[in-house]
Parts: sequence; C-alpha cells; structure tokens
Amino acid sequence: MNSKGQFNAPFGRYKNPTIADETVLRTVSAYLNLANVRIAQTDFATTVADADQNDFIYFDPPYDPVSTTASFTSYDRSGFDRTEQQRLKSVVDQLSARGCKVLLSNAHTEFIQDLYQDYKQVRVRASRAINSKATKRGKVDEILVMNY
Repeated sequence: MNSKGQFNAPFGRYKNPTIADETVLRTVSAYLNLANVRIAQTDFATTVADADQNDFIYFDPPYDPVSTTASFTSYDRSGFDRTEQQRLKSVVDQLSARGCKVLLSNAHTEFIQDLYQDYKQVRVRASRAINSKATKRGKVDEILVMNY
C-alpha cells in the first residue's frame, strides 16, 4: 500500500484474466475449509501467539533496505522500519523457545545478518522483476534465516 492506503503493486495488462475462474475458486475454497486453514489480517505477533511446538511458521516481512535510496518498507501506512524488524526478531525468539520451526526471508544486509546471528543463515540469489529503475532488475541477494 502507499501512504494513502491504496494498492500500489502492478497488476499487469491481461486481455482475458482468469482471476475469477469459478472452478479454481471453488476448489481452493473446499481445500481451505477441509484443511482448517485460518486466514487473518492482523499483526504478525498476534497471528502466531497461539503457535505450538513443532508448528512451522514462515515470515516474509517487508525487507530491510539494501541502501539509503532503496527504502521501500511501506507495505502499510505504519511502515516496517528497523524497530519492527527487531520486534519480529523478538517474536522469532519466542517461537523458537516454544519449539516452533521458523523460517524467515529478508534482504541480505549487515543489519539482518547481525540481528539473526544466533540462527542458521543461508544466502540466496533471487530474481526481481520490479524496480523503479529497469537496470536494477534481476538477481539480488536475500537471506533465509531458520532455527532448524
């Protein structure tokens, strides 16, 4: 979202989009109901408050900026700055202490590496097709942080 709370991700130009494919939507609905999946729109800490031992949790937060000019952290009006990154790390610590399995992805920055220094870290190359500068699109370094 942008600062006005409006959707700001590109959606493409499709002549015949299949977003409203009735068969797919009914199939997915049936699966979600049978699998007892819960979809929530709430704070990440609230979402995982009841997680139990051996639950698997994957976090994909807004990434830490890789430079001072690459500071896209505003997925919502309140933003997701380094204070929020630290709060997320605290939640990861709590989940780990409870015996949950946690995987987190983020930008491969010194801040994130230091923040999660007590966890297993794997550097990966990920393709990015969205950037305000076309020359900056392509492979970027990301980090996977895990407690298992």
